[in-house]
Amino acid sequence: MEHIAAFMLLVGCNADASSCHKLPVPIAAYESTDECQQELGLQIRLGGAGQEKVYGACKEIDEEVFEQSETIDWSVTRSGKLLVTFDAEPQIVASR
Repeated sequence: MEHIAAFMLLVGCNADASSCHKLPVPIAAYESTDECQQELGLQIRLGGAGQEKVYGACKEIDEEVFEQSETIDWSVTRSGKLLVTFDAEPQIVASR
């Protein structure tokens, strides 16, 4: 498995950000946060066609968390910042 250090997420919203949805990106995983940040502005411009507002974020992540994550949760703050979290699936332990 390749090393992953950053994950890119783009979200398109209406003008007041009351309705948002995840936008596709050509490359979601990056080997460094700097590499992701360098691409973020371009991907916001390219991915935002037809969207009133586009928000983007590069989230630093280690490989173990990425492998265990079941969902990617995101929200847009009132100030227009995209927050991204990874929710790991619960660890199930069997016992007798």
